[in-house]
Amino acid sequence: MIELPWGLGRLDRRVLFTLVALDLVLLAIGIRYGVMVALDPSVHWPRPLQFDHDWGIAEMLNYVKWLVAAAALGLAWRRDRALLPAAIAATLLLAVLDDAGRLHERGSIALALGTGLFDRIGSLAFQLCELVVWAGLGLLCLGPLLLGWRRADVGLRRRAAGLGLFFGGVALCAMGIDTLHVLVGLAWPDQPLLGGLFMVAEGGGENLFLSLMTAQAVGSFGRGGLSAPAPVRP
Repeated sequence: MIELPWGLGRLDRRVLFTLVALDLVLLAIGIRYGVMVALDPSVHWPRPLQFDHDWGIAEMLNYVKWLVAAAALGLAWRRDRALLPAAIAATLLLAVLDDAGRLHERGSIALALGTGLFDRIGSLAFQLCELVVWAGLGLLCLGPLLLGWRRADVGLRRRAAGLGLFFGGVALCAMGIDTLHVLVGLAWPDQPLLGGLFMVAEGGGENLFLSLMTAQAVGSFGRGGLSAPAPVRP
């Protein structure tokens, strides 16, 4: 185990190293193909090897990460019957449902077309509506999370905060860098290498943060996690 500072939990070393190694291999393959396509658009880039492609190998690995992390939180809830792990597990399950089922993409298309926003501002409407859909999904999870947080003890809150930091990193890449990627593509459509850099930052960052989050969930909440961690200094 790798202990995190300030009582934020611990990372399962085997889970972390295995997932990060897989992430780096898939990212290296993606970068190699991306550079080849940027230099020669006729190069065939197999869709399963595109690390930002839904149901590609990298994305399917991410689905597994979400499910493993949710399972670890489910074990913590079953062991301690605390509401907070159950609320976090439900949030992670909604996240993988959104990721695998493309809920935010489908919802943004329906919203952009239904409101007429696409007719007014063009394809940027889809990106803005994705943020609206994400906000709506977040609100669905907010109530149980806040209630669970109020009922949790200090040690559980600290471990949940550690998990939240890595989840925030995933969200930053999936929403923040993704939005910048779209804006850069609209502003400089003839700069594929620039767009590729944002793709690497978005996809690679999301994958790595998700690996950290999964390792933290397993190490801090799974079978190896402590039901009552020792108090830490504030």
